[in-house]
Amino acid sequence: MSFQKTINQVLPLALEGDFASTNPRFFMLAGDGGLVTGAAGVTVGQFAWATAGVVSNAWSAASRIGFVHRETQALITTYLAEASMVIPVGLPVTLTTNADLWDRFAGGAAIGQKVYAAYADGSASAAATGTPPTNALITANIATNTTLTVTANTGANIVVGQPVSGAGIAAGAYISALGTGTGGAGTYTMSAAATATTTGITVTATTAVETNFTVASTAAAGELAKITIEG
Repeated sequence: MSFQKTINQVLPLALEGDFASTNPRFFMLAGDGGLVTGAAGVTVGQFAWATAGVVSNAWSAASRIGFVHRETQALITTYLAEASMVIPVGLPVTLTTNADLWDRFAGGAAIGQKVYAAYADGSASAAATGTPPTNALITANIATNTTLTVTANTGANIVVGQPVSGAGIAAGAYISALGTGTGGAGTYTMSAAATATTTGITVTATTAVETNFTVASTAAAGELAKITIEG
């Protein structure tokens, strides 16, 4: 929370990461000190992945996903900054796997929609079940190996973890590593070799993964909404 400069006549509902009720809460089993933040730290109020005890807002292979709830664990480390939602590298972190929570939706959300976590940073978006956000603005060349050579990308950045599809790309393939590309043009490693050599193909990348959470209140673009796991 930043230093006080104004007084609100009406208190805000919450901050992203706050619990939205006193209903039962469940957390990822890890043991004492079992989960710590990775090199980039971890942002509160977003989804994160745990791999071998290291937690990151970016997807990693063989990982478990959870939500970083707010418990005043972020630290202000930037000079003259007034607020922070980042838990610095090496500090313990707890991941929530089932609870009623508040999350922020850049594109808004409606009751009953599924919550999707971006592979890039764990930020949330909302859409119907089975309809994750995609980027179909990628042009690339492939050969019968695991290298995807992107010649143009006018959509969202390409990041590790994103499933990819297109002519000659093996079913179920995803971006397993960066090559010379860092989101746009360049090379990327796919998890499976291409089945044919093709140039100038349109590649579709799935940019977020469907979580077990469902939207429980309506939010306009940029606003907070409640999320929950029902049943």
